[in-house]
Amino acid sequence: MSIRSFVQGIYDQQIDELTGSREFKAIELGKATRQEYDAFIGNVIATHLNSPQYLAFLYSVAPPAARDRLKHNMLEELGLEEETGVSHPDLLRRLADGAGLTGQLPKFEQQAEERLRDVASKRLLYGTLKEGGLSAMCEINAFEYMLSRVSGSIATALEQHRKLDHDTLLWFTHHSVVDVQHAEEGFQSIDDFVEYYEFSVEDAQTIVEMSLRENAYIKRYFGDISQGRAAGMLRDDP
Repeated sequence: MSIRSFVQGIYDQQIDELTGSREFKAIELGKATRQEYDAFIGNVIATHLNSPQYLAFLYSVAPPAARDRLKHNMLEELGLEEETGVSHPDLLRRLADGAGLTGQLPKFEQQAEERLRDVASKRLLYGTLKEGGLSAMCEINAFEYMLSRVSGSIATALEQHRKLDHDTLLWFTHHSVVDVQHAEEGFQSIDDFVEYYEFSVEDAQTIVEMSLRENAYIKRYFGDISQGRAAGMLRDDP
């Protein structure tokens, strides 16, 4: 089995878990409360606000064959390679404004910064930077792959059930298009990374398994919603 097939198999399984979860189905089917919709939107914003910085790390360790791809992706996130010239973090701020969550934006920004600080402060799980780079590449591409398949349906759900307009939802609709290419490029970059840094197939698969051992989609998008429901702060079944 190739590394790509191995990684994609885990992604597909975890996307199925995401879309099959009761939290996602509630969002998709209009059975979530306003509080649950807003918590979901906030989690998406906090998860992706610092995306250019994560891509900058990948670019710093990228093998020669992958540098142009990662550079293009990073510049696009910054709004420097698009006709609109709007950065993706600014599209997320537009999402907060359009959803009536402007007052909560400082909280989302703080959450994003805390996650970045946490990632940078943790003791390295791996013995070398090349192993950490492969892990980060798999985790970041996981979201691009998922968004290329799911963000369109999320945008439709938020338009229909949360009554958000097209301009507010541009972050989602944009990623439903551009992340198709980004995910494909991400798989190629993973292959390039494994080859350039001379990983054995077994070692690469071990790192992938460790990196993707928990479902980051559910954890990042719905973790606090699930906890709130368990604590009786939100309703249970939609």
